[in-house]
Amino acid sequence: MKIRHLLTLTIGLSLCVTILQASQGGPGGGGVSIGTSAIMGDIQRLVGEEVCFTLTAKDENGNVIRSWDQIGNPVILTLVNTDANTDSSTQSWNADPDGYSWALLTHNGVELTIVSANEWSIPHTAFVEGVAEVCLVCTKADNDVHVTVTPSFPNLNQVSQSIDFYADEITNYFVDITSASSPEEGVYLLRPYELIVAPRDRYMNFSDKLIRTRFSARFPGEFEQHQPGLADIFSGEAFIQGLTDYLIASRFEREKPAEPQVLIAYSSEDQSISGQTNPYEVLSHAPHAFSLLDPPDNHELDLLTSVTLQTFTWERPSPPDPYWDILRSRFKPDRFSDEIRYTWVIVDGISLTNSRRIASNNNGLLAEIGLTHGQLWGIMQSITGQTSTREYDFVWYVEATDGLYVTQSDPTPGHRLKLKADFISSVKSPLPTKVSLGQNYPNPFNPSTTITFSTTKRGPVSLKVYDLLGAEVATVHDGMMDAGTHDIAFDASNFRSGVYIYRLDAEGMTLSRRMVLMK
Repeated sequence: MKIRHLLTLTIGLSLCVTILQASQGGPGGGGVSIGTSAIMGDIQRLVGEEVCFTLTAKDENGNVIRSWDQIGNPVILTLVNTDANTDSSTQSWNADPDGYSWALLTHNGVELTIVSANEWSIPHTAFVEGVAEVCLVCTKADNDVHVTVTPSFPNLNQVSQSIDFYADEITNYFVDITSASSPEEGVYLLRPYELIVAPRDRYMNFSDKLIRTRFSARFPGEFEQHQPGLADIFSGEAFIQGLTDYLIASRFEREKPAEPQVLIAYSSEDQSISGQTNPYEVLSHAPHAFSLLDPPDNHELDLLTSVTLQTFTWERPSPPDPYWDILRSRFKPDRFSDEIRYTWVIVDGISLTNSRRIASNNNGLLAEIGLTHGQLWGIMQSITGQTSTREYDFVWYVEATDGLYVTQSDPTPGHRLKLKADFISSVKSPLPTKVSLGQNYPNPFNPSTTITFSTTKRGPVSLKVYDLLGAEVATVHDGMMDAGTHDIAFDASNFRSGVYIYRLDAEGMTLSRRMVLMK
């Protein structure tokens, strides 16, 4: 004949939980179940406060089994809905050995046998006259924390009354940054990053109490105040309630072995209530190194016709810049990258001083630039200052910039390039039958463009540029020129953005067009 025993779990005066023991009349038989009755509502407790309850062994008639310490079995108690013993916030506050979250169940002041992070075992020998008192201490501010008992049985409510733990008085701040670098210990110069602040109690629980807060730093004068969307955290008091975040940016590099930056938050009313970030670096983010591809070094290029296209190419690293695909905030999914733009530079190969700079294709975004032989012929004329030059040595390279840093291509100073032109200017066949002036290309441009015009016979040619008020601002060409179609480069690096007029005077005729410089 099976004998059925009841074990009752009681918290305070409001909760009665019944544990059912089925046995063969001797120790070790049957199983254990828990059922709940007389539940009145949740219990409210401050973190760290002790909550005690009793386990009472009863038979199916409600009689206490006073010999449970002899015939009973151990019971597993499981703490549910708290990660107090499993979270990663184990760094104590102010060297307090208990100053981080934890939970335990005790009997007579001694912790029960640990089964796992949230499980404890109470032996049947702990029951005196069929009753054992168990106490819970939880320092994590979690809600709906409750105890379950195993082994379990179907059709029974085996969950205790829930307990809501709330944070204690504020003793410190959680202060952290959302790092953009890897390893996660640094941010990037003049790029926004996130500061996270929250008032906490001694067990590292975030508090919802409103607290007047001020900020300081190891180097407080190093923060950008003018970019849109950035918080001026040093301007006065802030009212912090719970977890709060700000976007800030640093204006000075602080890389190892230099002393790193630290941010501090403290209570306006009690400066001993404070917290600070771990020391962090402010890193540079110059575009990654890259190499020139084509034309190769020491290449000789024969200029053929004005429309023949020559493409210059170079590497584009992946990613091209350290500030790439960056998660600025741990609370928002938006990711950000620097916009890398390229400038193609060609200089005379002798002095390495006279140069022309042109944005790469797609307004500087692509790792290539296409120039016609006519444009290259015009560049050669412009750099040498001689329209009769038929051969000249140059060096070309590329600069990449993220708007703050500039990285020059490898090798240094660049690829050597010889331009050779065996024709006079960029003459096309058959010879033109009238004087004409074409639209500059590209238009709008930045900062160089090519102007095309035609003459029917050899003679003096003047090509000048004027502003909209009629003032002459540049002479592109003034001298003798053979008959033909000519392409001449115009460099406006020293000019402001705006609309300009270019005018051709040749063979007794004056022609003009407008062009737009857009920087």
